[in-house]
Amino acid sequence: MQKHVFILNPQAGFKKTKQMKELIQKTFGKLAEIRLTERAGHATEIAREYTGSTIYAVGGDGTANEVMCGTVGSTNTLCVIPQGSGNDFVRTLYAKISGKHDPKKILNKIKDFTRRNIDCGKANDGFFMNIASVGFDAEVVRNSERYKNKPGLRRISYILSMFYTIFHYHGTDLEGEIDGVPFQQKSLLFCIANGKYYGGGIKIAPEAVIDDGKLDAYLIESVPAWLFLSVMPLLAIGKHTGLKFVKHVRAEKIVIRGKDLTLNLDGELSPTDEANFEVLQGGLTVLSPAESTPR
Repeated sequence: MQKHVFILNPQAGFKKTKQMKELIQKTFGKLAEIRLTERAGHATEIAREYTGSTIYAVGGDGTANEVMCGTVGSTNTLCVIPQGSGNDFVRTLYAKISGKHDPKKILNKIKDFTRRNIDCGKANDGFFMNIASVGFDAEVVRNSERYKNKPGLRRISYILSMFYTIFHYHGTDLEGEIDGVPFQQKSLLFCIANGKYYGGGIKIAPEAVIDDGKLDAYLIESVPAWLFLSVMPLLAIGKHTGLKFVKHVRAEKIVIRGKDLTLNLDGELSPTDEANFEVLQGGLTVLSPAESTPR
């Protein structure tokens, strides 16, 4: 019998974790095996303990990324149960169903989900299933930490950090290759997308498709803060791709080099001077609604 392994991030709080465990047990009964993470990276370690199982990532995008890193290339199937503040990947994966951010509704719908293969990205030694980037938004993620622990600001920490970063980050010099073609640009943001959304619903990659065998790269040139601020409403709803300082290409392999870069993989940050990206076509098996396609 196939195992149903639920990996929970207890950082959500004791009460919330207790309620989720009760909900899982009510829905799956004895078929459910519930594991709690204890530290950063633990979800990846847990996922790698299993083969031929369905692994449920219960938490936010960070938890989903960790579980994915332990699932990609294996015989396991990933299912995301959103319980975070952003839940951006499910905006793409569960695009056509209502209640996509409600864990109870998703658990109740799982019996109607189907298995399918989708792409994921590899960046140096790490993986991402949604968005990778260097530049502005990596700085936003880093700066958001100053707001997350302040009462009442956690849910809007990304938005607050975005406005802070607009006036304190001025871009960086990048060079590299896109499918072997060299480029050099002072860039405010270089985003490599598999999914469409990040930052709590910002539609940064409106053309991205998670099963087309390509990564969608969006390069935003360094522009004055007032100009970037003025087009933020367009960026939020995915209407920015026609702007003259935004370049969009599809590629299978991308190399980015720069000084003291911060690499953002699904919200997880690491320092680097060079990032090598490639798409792993069909590299991840997921459960998703039958009535919802990845496109």
